[in-house]
Amino acid sequence: MDIAIEKVVSKGIEQWIVCTGSLKMSFNDQPSAMAFSSKLKERVEAPHSLPVIESGAFAQAAELDCVR
Repeated sequence: MDIAIEKVVSKGIEQWIVCTGSLKMSFNDQPSAMAFSSKLKERVEAPHSLPVIESGAFAQAAELDCVR
């Protein structure tokens, strides 16, 4: 996942924008933007496990009339 930080000055007001995909978050200062992007990157890159589905769950679903 690409995370970018850009400085935007509009009407003399400085803001820092963190962009990733279609998400854009604005911050009033660079340290806050850096902290957010660092935590976001840490969480995205953290190991994630897929949920375990009991094998009997599929058999039960097949018995339902609405699942074909």
